[in-house]
Amino acid sequence: MAEVQDIFGKKVVGKAGPASFYTLFGKTIMRSLPGKRTGPQSPQQVRNQERFKAIRAFCSPFKDVVIPQIWNSLATTSSGYHLFMKTNSPAFDMDGILSDPMKIRLSMGKLPLPQGMKAHRTSEGSTTIAVQWDKDPSLGGLPARDQLMVISSAGGKFSEMKPTGLTRADLAGTFELPPMAEPASHVYLFFQSLDLRYYSESMCCAL
Repeated sequence: MAEVQDIFGKKVVGKAGPASFYTLFGKTIMRSLPGKRTGPQSPQQVRNQERFKAIRAFCSPFKDVVIPQIWNSLATTSSGYHLFMKTNSPAFDMDGILSDPMKIRLSMGKLPLPQGMKAHRTSEGSTTIAVQWDKDPSLGGLPARDQLMVISSAGGKFSEMKPTGLTRADLAGTFELPPMAEPASHVYLFFQSLDLRYYSESMCCAL
């Protein structure tokens, strides 16, 4: 991997012979292309490839919203996409099945996540969720106005990121689940700063 100076003031992107060029943090990077495989792949290699494809399929819906908004600013040695993929890969088993939704992290960041956060349906089958968390006496002023965000999940699918209408200072309240084709099985809750620049780690709650 090597840094390449732009040619005639233009970015160099794409493949050229045995190398590929891409942009990372405003710099053009050259990387050697992998050589062609010879001989049949082992069952373990095939299994690893299928797992990687499944994780990429999981990440794909977040490329336009969650990753640019939250993860790009967190990445230091790679892209936000690769950081998101690496962080969430432990939730998938060796066959590429999302085996532990509680390990999924849809948000990360410098904002603190309150202690004692809980969420549940207000009644069986309801789309209204009641949520509560403990007060942090050290937080006041603008942090008290951090907005609670939600993403719901069902059958391995995820909803859009939505504000709940609640702030950190509320300590409790209710909100409606983002619409999905199937009833949600999990919600991912996290806080967003008022200026939309900072986020907390997400927390998964089974419904």
